[in-house]
Amino acid sequence: MKDLLDLETELEIKALRRELEKLKDENDRFRKVIEEHDLVEEAKITKVISPEEKICLDGIMHLTEVFKNGTFDKSDVTNFDFLHKNIRLIRGQSNDTKKKKKFDVNEALKIVDGYKDK
Repeated sequence: MKDLLDLETELEIKALRRELEKLKDENDRFRKVIEEHDLVEEAKITKVISPEEKICLDGIMHLTEVFKNGTFDKSDVTNFDFLHKNIRLIRGQSNDTKKKKKFDVNEALKIVDGYKDK
């Protein structure tokens, strides 16, 4: 009898986990649509960022200032590349190296400007 209850509980937990994943995916899709259509203010959504995303954004902001001042070296460029790849991974974007494009300071500034608005 106990084995049957354990099995039933385990199945119920699995079903709830699947439902939770579906709801998380749906929530992510809705948030993405809201952000893509610039409706964040109308939806009164405050974007919550993870500590990892904040660290990457802070690092990118710092490096942007270094690049603006012209006092950067190879390690700064390497660090920027590392942070940029990580922020894309955190946000669920692709880091496909086949479509690799040249470093774009404007893209870095867009990322930083988006961070400052939050």
